[in-house]
Amino acid sequence: MAELFSVSEAAAIAEISPDTIRTALEKKSVTPSHQQKAGKAVRHQFSAGDVLLVKVLAEFPFPLSKQDKQSLAKVLARGNRRAARWSVQGTDLVYRSGEMQVLIACKPFRQTVARNLAAYRWGKRRVVSSPEVLGGEPVFRGTRISLHHVASLFRKGVPEQEIAEDFRNLSARDLAYARLFARFGEKPGRPRKRLAIRREHGAVQ
Repeated sequence: MAELFSVSEAAAIAEISPDTIRTALEKKSVTPSHQQKAGKAVRHQFSAGDVLLVKVLAEFPFPLSKQDKQSLAKVLARGNRRAARWSVQGTDLVYRSGEMQVLIACKPFRQTVARNLAAYRWGKRRVVSSPEVLGGEPVFRGTRISLHHVASLFRKGVPEQEIAEDFRNLSARDLAYARLFARFGEKPGRPRKRLAIRREHGAVQ
């Protein structure tokens, strides 16, 4: 079964605001791979490729046309090597128009999404719930340490080193998941690193 994420999960993994995704959905700038209707409501579910797409669109330094966004969706979320003027070159994107070629560095954003996906998958295996432990509150397996409590410390801005010292039974991966979980439904600040774009003039093969 395909791995799918809610709006809040996708936002946390992409490290952008959930409102950014909701606005893109309202404007139809993004169409997730999966949508379920429940009456008049629509439940949007994002694939890993969709998450990368919303990350790149959120960080793009200038407005894109609807056609460009659709082409990027085919390349980033659907796995096509090329769509209209867009193509993939290694980890980067390439935009071609006539003899002009624009290279858009996406490696940092791919790394962010991959790192957070790994933390998410780890947490899904590591966190358990049992009526016999803290009344069924989610805890890290083999401990009585509450996921919500550790996540709340991250939300309050407590340094990770301090949290690690207080909860020595938690691994670095446990803390990475708690930090990710703390962003579910939150509005994190935008990362400092933006898309790097390099223009290249000359014949395009």
